[in-house]
Formats: sequence, C-alpha cells, structure tokens
Amino acid sequence: MKRGSNDKVDLSIRLGSGAILFCTSDINAKGREFEKFADCEEAEVARTVQAALTTYGYQSTLVDLDPERIFELKKYSWVFNLAETIYGFPLTAYEVTEKLEQLNIHFTGSGSSTLKVCTNKAFTKSELIKYGILTPAFEVYFPGDPVHCGLKFPVIVKPVHEDGSIGISADSVTSNEADLQRLIERTHSLYEQAALVEEFIDGKDVMVSILGNGAEAVTFPPSEIVFMTPEERRFLTFEAKWAAQSIEYKTNIVRCPCDLEAKLKEQICQTALKAYHLMGCRDYARLDFRVKGNEAYLLEINPNPSLNPDGSGFVLCGKQHGFSYEDLINQILISSRKGRYLQAVSKSLGSQYESNVEAFIKRR
Repeated sequence: MKRGSNDKVDLSIRLGSGAILFCTSDINAKGREFEKFADCEEAEVARTVQAALTTYGYQSTLVDLDPERIFELKKYSWVFNLAETIYGFPLTAYEVTEKLEQLNIHFTGSGSSTLKVCTNKAFTKSELIKYGILTPAFEVYFPGDPVHCGLKFPVIVKPVHEDGSIGISADSVTSNEADLQRLIERTHSLYEQAALVEEFIDGKDVMVSILGNGAEAVTFPPSEIVFMTPEERRFLTFEAKWAAQSIEYKTNIVRCPCDLEAKLKEQICQTALKAYHLMGCRDYARLDFRVKGNEAYLLEINPNPSLNPDGSGFVLCGKQHGFSYEDLINQILISSRKGRYLQAVSKSLGSQYESNVEAFIKRR
C-alpha cells in the first residue's frame, strides 16, 4: 500500500456524494453519566473526517443518525461509518451496520457480524484460544451466578459486551475475593450484562493498528501507553481514554514506536494480522496487547477504532507509518471498496456465534 499518495483516489466514489454517519443520544443510564464523553467525541470526529475527505475532492454530508430514517441513507453513494453507540441510543453499533447491509448501502469499516462478535470479549477470546493465540485466562459470570474464581489473582473485571474501556475504572483490578464479588455485582447492576473476569497481566500496554484488507493489509509501528500514575493503576481506564480533564488522562502518553525488541515487535504484528483476518475485520482496526517479558497476550480486537486526529492511537501510529490524517481517511474509504469479499468470512463467524454463544460465554 502506497503511503501518502495524493493521487490514489477512487473516482467511482469521489464523483458521488457520501454521508459521514455518527449518532448521539441525550440519555444516559443512572451511574453512567460520565460515559457521555465518548458520545460527544463522535460528532467532533465526524467533522474532522468530513474536512479530510473534502481535501481529496469528496462531497459529503454530516448525518446524525435517526434510526427511524436510516433508509434515507440510500440516496448516498457511500457512507463513512463512525456510528458508535452507548446507553440511550436505540441501536447498537452492529445493528446500525446490519441495517446498512440490508439496504445494500456501501459503508466503511467492519460488517455487522464482526462488530457483534468482537464486542463479545468472551467469544473473541475463545476464538483466539482455538487458533493458538495467547490471551489471558478468563471466566464469565452472569447475574445470579455463584462466584468461584479459579483464576490467579490479581484479576480485572469488565463488562463482557462493551468497548472503549467502558466499565473499566481505577478499582477494576483486585487481589481478593470480596472485592471481586463487589466488582462483578457492580458490572451486573450498571451494565445489565455478564462480567468478564480476566487474569491481570502486569506488563506493557501495546497496540497494533492495521489498515487495509487481504494481502494488502498493513500493520503500523506498534505503540505503547506509558503510564505516569502509581504502579497499581497502570492500565487503561475509561477516564484515562476519554476524560481530558482527568488526572488519568493527563498522566499517560502514547509512545510510537514502542520500546520493544524488533523480533518481539514483528511477532506481535504477525499475531495481530492473524487475529484481524480470523475475526473478519475490514478496512481498519486496532488490537490491544499486554506484553510481559517475551510473551504478548492479546486482550481484544477493536474494529473501527477512534479516528480522533489528536487522541487516537490509530491515527498516531498511521502518522509514524507515513500517512497524514487526510491520507488515512482517504485510504480507509478506498479500502472499503476492496473489502466486500470479506463479508462471507464475517457472516460465517456470525452464524457460529449465534449457534454457540451460550457454550462459549459460559466456558471456564
């Protein structure tokens, strides 16, 4: 994939008008009001994406999605999909793309099946294990399940179906049974879903960003989060990722490239590509690892990661690879034209998810 090319523009989509799709909500669940930070960013990113595409000659309209009028998107030649959803929006991210697929609307990023399965951390981890990819040991607890933890402490507790570090706070890591019970119950109460309990790997937070599809997919130089907070809090919380005025946000930085030996970096990049293709990811994604010694544990796969020009690890690593912000956005749109063949892979995985979800999610 050629880097920083100003002439690599898909004229078939440039000549047609597109939509920059995002969605916001004025409703938040009680106790989760702080998660509005993630919702607010989406509208701002939509504006920067539109500006980037304008420099390449694309015509586009900002669309704050109304679920009842999603069919109106058929009038556009393409959709740059930024739709992430939090509490209060009637459709989840995968349901938005599912409707776009039903309407045969061309859109950027991963399809509905991939978004669905990657949002379920337990299912994703089970798939990784099946294909020999290292991931921390885990257990899943539904509301009402007795807690009999067979994992090594310390452990981290998070909602099984969220992304963007939603549900992860400074006290989400614990080393005792009493706190574990409390954290599981808090997850059930606030997020109304199962709690994922995972062995906490004391190591570096390393991220690998990927752009493209098939043999053309490339990994950017891996980055790492450098924490300036006390040692017991060296993991990425929701506040550290989204709340710009918080101490957690101000006391960590993203360093790219990361401080790892070249051989280990290459190993992590190859593992990331394997997982990216395995889960049917399309166009772009970010994969999060925890590295301890010479072992890299894949924590989760994030299709359609943030494209914030200032705070996104994906964007920072893309720049290190040689892309300007405008180049990155253009390449995502171009890649979306080439990634449609991946739909079969994604749908197959989605069907497997639907038929086996109970067995996977209760696996110990």
